Amino acid sequence: AGREPALEFVRAILLRLLTHIAPGRVQFTLIDPVGLGQSFSALMHLADFDELLISNRIWTDATQIRDRLQKITEHMESVFQTYLRSEFETIEQYNAAAGEVAEPYHFVVVAGFPHSFTEEAARALTSILTSGPRCGVHAIVTWSPDQTTPRSFDVSNLRNCCIQFH
Repeated sequence: AGREPALEFVRAILLRLLTHIAPGRVQFTLIDPVGLGQSFSALMHLADFDELLISNRIWTDATQIRDRLQKITEHMESVFQTYLRSEFETIEQYNAAAGEVAEPYHFVVVAGFPHSFTEEAARALTSILTSGPRCGVHAIVTWSPDQTTPRSFDVSNLRNCCIQFH
């Protein structure tokens, strides 16, 4: 019953991010296994202007979701090892020093977690929740608590690493 109001709220957050973060400094990965992409379809017009902004598509299939989240965790590893190292604590500090070559913020937006999440995808989401913010990767998740989460996923990570709205 709360799915559509939650999605409306998430879409409002995404529009706010688009209007408050400088062009080229924000990217989204949209995951919508329940709605098969319909939940974020209006945002796909943005890909007509910048494919990197929306990662080309909305991810819906369990295999696609797993692979995409693994690519994001690989990106996080690269940010830690290439940009932050021992010199910067956060991506904000790096970006302040980098100026024009600043690393964009990346938002992983999930509609209907844990639907279609494999064990591997759940582990990747855990990494994004716990380590992502330091390197500019943030998660926006609508969660269906009545569905069983993968065994490898600790629900307390959602509660501890996210701001909750009911």
